[in-house]
Amino acid sequence: MIIDLSEKFIMYDERGRNKLAWVEDGILKLKVDASFRKAMYELTYELKGRNVCEYCGKTFLDEDMTLDHMIPQERGGPTITNNLVPSCRECNSKKSNMTTEQYIHYKGLRESEKKQYLQNFKLYVERMKENELLELQEDWISKKEVSEILVRFDFSQEYKKSKYRKVEKFYKEYGHLPKPILVDRKGFLLDGFISLMFAKDNNLRNLSVMVLENVEVII
Repeated sequence: MIIDLSEKFIMYDERGRNKLAWVEDGILKLKVDASFRKAMYELTYELKGRNVCEYCGKTFLDEDMTLDHMIPQERGGPTITNNLVPSCRECNSKKSNMTTEQYIHYKGLRESEKKQYLQNFKLYVERMKENELLELQEDWISKKEVSEILVRFDFSQEYKKSKYRKVEKFYKEYGHLPKPILVDRKGFLLDGFISLMFAKDNNLRNLSVMVLENVEVII
């Protein structure tokens, strides 16, 4: 898939001296030690603004703003510009794990209808997990062999911590990983390290991935 980019985007290190990520000829170039998630946040702010909430339309100071995943992370939503919007903290909290469309529908209900909607919504989310269904567009997702995914890894790094146990618990309960991992156009891992390591540890052969065709890691 192609993610939304700003033609003039550049992300520097903390000292403002070295480029960590930049857009060149329509491709986001990302140094191997740069944070992909931070690059997505900065790109989203550049593309969509920083201070006006997508949901209530009000203007806020920086410290009162967040970025919201239109398709929530826990329901497979990726951290990419196409899936992020500026949101005030209050709206982000109220939206919870609904998609943007579901939240807008929920806001339009009468107060007497909202409790029943939330009960039905909870059952709906559980069925989606049980059947390995996501809110994502089908053409966003493909399959890759675990062995085809490239990753830079320090073998002294301990990764079997709380996030790993969370993935492990989800897999035991539902028989699949929580969401697709993200890779660049050459198959280099961008996001989903813990899921990839769980797959390697448990000899899982194929993974659901999102290939970002206009992102390239520079090694």
